[in-house]
Amino acid sequence: MKNYFNRLFENTPKYRFAIWWFFRLLMIYAFIASFFRKPFDITDPLQVGANFLCMFVWEIFMLFPEKSCLRYIKSSVQTFLIIGIFAGSFGGKFLNLYYDFRWWDIILHTIGGGACVFFGYEICSAIEKRDNKRAPMTMVFLCSLGFSFFACAGWELFEFTFDQIACKAAAAAGDIYKAGDAQHWSRVLAEGTPKAATLFNPYFDDRWGLMDTMADSVLNAIGAVISIIFIKIFPYRHK
Repeated sequence: MKNYFNRLFENTPKYRFAIWWFFRLLMIYAFIASFFRKPFDITDPLQVGANFLCMFVWEIFMLFPEKSCLRYIKSSVQTFLIIGIFAGSFGGKFLNLYYDFRWWDIILHTIGGGACVFFGYEICSAIEKRDNKRAPMTMVFLCSLGFSFFACAGWELFEFTFDQIACKAAAAAGDIYKAGDAQHWSRVLAEGTPKAATLFNPYFDDRWGLMDTMADSVLNAIGAVISIIFIKIFPYRHK
């Protein structure tokens, strides 16, 4: 265990840990405060708690054996990951900015799609460092872009699964307002808020949830394309 903690502090400066724990403590506050909200909604602490656990990804990677490429991921990646999770979970869910601020979801999905390209690029660079070999840049770009689409699709799957479970519980209780809304599937829940206007015109109310999800996918793709163009021009790990 001593070697593990030595590895953590050797691979990242102390100020970065301070930044991480600043956001983590705010997430802990949001998790606890969610239990005292009126009316109480169990999906609030569940979603905040699940996202909080994702803030420890890099420390988990450092537990892996040396042959794993994830051991070579730079700790700076987790800084951007934590900020993104905080913006989505604390800002979007806990402060309800997904509904109170029209552009919050649009901004996060565009930036998120782009950030995942950089995460994919860092993974490719970590594999090169582990194997002490240089991969063709075309392959690096393709893998970085592919990772972004994989990660963004995975997020949508998480939202779908979370809401499916929560909606089942709400159906049993007979109260739609206690259903999970991570995927923003319900026009009824969005009615009267800035979120009611989707990026694309649904034309029919029944298509509102579909338009919101597809808009997220389009924004993810736009952010990913912008980032892959940037990395192609400035491949900072391959100077």
